[in-house]
Amino acid sequence: MLVKIFASAVFGIEATTITIEVNVDQGIGYHLVGLPDNAIKESNYRIAAALKNNGYKLPGKKITINMAPADMRKEGAAFD
Repeated sequence: MLVKIFASAVFGIEATTITIEVNVDQGIGYHLVGLPDNAIKESNYRIAAALKNNGYKLPGKKITINMAPADMRKEGAAFD
């Protein structure tokens, strides 16, 4: 695992801690796991465009982003 960070998700008046783990491995691709909804799956395009417009490149490696807990659906563009 390359890095682990913590975020929070708000559902009504409840806040839940979300653990985000990033792993970089051999291969090519960008994968989101941990029950993301369609808005988060589409964030691949927004993230790639933001990095390109700021002068960064995605490495030629396979990037896996895990959002835990996996049994809770991650909804909305706030997870970008």
